[in-house]
Amino acid sequence: MKNTFQKPRFTQRGVALLITTISIAILVVVATDFKYNSTVELQLAVNQRDETRAYYQARSAIALSRLILRFQKQLDAIQLPNIGGLLSQLGGGAAAASAGAATTPSTLNIQLWRLAKIDCHMLQDILPLKDTTACFDSVIGNEEEKINLAKLDAPQLALRIAATGALSLFSDKRFEFLFDKEDSRHVKVSPSDVVIALHDWIDDDEVQAALNLSGQGDVFLRGFADENALYDRYEPHYKVKNARFDSLDELYLVHGVNDRFMSAFRDRLTVYPDINSRLNINTQDPLLQYMSILAVADPIRLDPRLGDPLFVESLIERLNKAKLFPGLGMSVTDFVGMVEAAGIPINTTIRSNVQSNGWVGDKSTTYNLKVRGEVGSVQKVISTVIRLDDGLGQLLYWREE
Repeated sequence: MKNTFQKPRFTQRGVALLITTISIAILVVVATDFKYNSTVELQLAVNQRDETRAYYQARSAIALSRLILRFQKQLDAIQLPNIGGLLSQLGGGAAAASAGAATTPSTLNIQLWRLAKIDCHMLQDILPLKDTTACFDSVIGNEEEKINLAKLDAPQLALRIAATGALSLFSDKRFEFLFDKEDSRHVKVSPSDVVIALHDWIDDDEVQAALNLSGQGDVFLRGFADENALYDRYEPHYKVKNARFDSLDELYLVHGVNDRFMSAFRDRLTVYPDINSRLNINTQDPLLQYMSILAVADPIRLDPRLGDPLFVESLIERLNKAKLFPGLGMSVTDFVGMVEAAGIPINTTIRSNVQSNGWVGDKSTTYNLKVRGEVGSVQKVISTVIRLDDGLGQLLYWREE
């Protein structure tokens, strides 16, 4: 009998098409991946190139700013004759005799650094821009218009004005909410606690100080408690530095200083000027103008009206109107004269030597720069602090962002 069952035959028809399809798919994936990697690497190279160019754009802004500050120092050194005093002398008589001291030459109070707009278009007429995608700009600020916390460990004359100014600033009613609640470390402090902690951080002893607000004797009295005990609650534990602040960011280590505190006061505090520098009266910040008024007022006979916001606002408005135009500063003599004309008793030490007193001044040597270099969509920001010297200034602080 014939067997009718046959094994099925297998055919390879269509295999070539399947292999071709898979091969093409693999090639597409490889090509796509290669294109993506090439695009990413090219963009990274472009960004690296633009970042380098932006960095040097920012360095250009710093160099130009330092040149402006060099001109500012030369401008501050120019002495002009006191026209009023000379006219009084020409008039003769008793007026001439009393005007002898008034003929002392005075200096210019033009704030060139505030008037000049420093950017890549500043020298456009001299050096036309060839690349419009690259630019820079610079903002200059005066560090000596702020409360210098380095003075919290200075001799008593400088220390008193720094301590009084810092306490008055922290105690302003607009900032009461900062001290109402505990911070993330479960620390609750008062304005005076922060001032004491700032002093203890930079003084050279190991005991906690006490604040003396009587106006008589030392501002900080030596106590008995261990100043490091405040930091035992922090994790990890650390001790006070007992040395001068290196930067403003170091304030975060001080007992009672937190993000909210720094948000409110960062732009009004400094640690960079020389310990013998004077508080510059030519600030545009109303709170710091108030600090300048308190600095020249007699602490023994402090006028109660200085606690009245309306009176202080009116006095600050009169001081600002006395300046002929923005960028023109006021001399210490004029400033003290206007404050005294408002009926506020002046510190006797300042009255005896107004222009050369050790408390307030109208010239500065320490400035901060915030510069930005930009190329396309890439930006480079550099913050630095410069103290003027015989050259283009000494760098005290440098931070790149």
